[in-house]
Amino acid sequence: MAKQKQTIDQQLQRLDQIRQSLENADRPIEELVQIYAEGIELARNIREQLHALRLRIITLSQQHESEANSTGDD
Repeated sequence: MAKQKQTIDQQLQRLDQIRQSLENADRPIEELVQIYAEGIELARNIREQLHALRLRIITLSQQHESEANSTGDD
């Protein structure tokens, strides 16, 4: 079954849950390592998504500036 893509906010919430689980450390070490690995993967995904959003914002800003300059608005 395909996994539904989570929003950045949902991923951040899950990352916080993982942080809490690791801080409590009331689970077997093997399970904590699996949870840690999930957290690392989530953090990587979040970082990539934020980078893509940043690039999109930069592109949109540049397009807006270009359009403003072509119409003579400053």
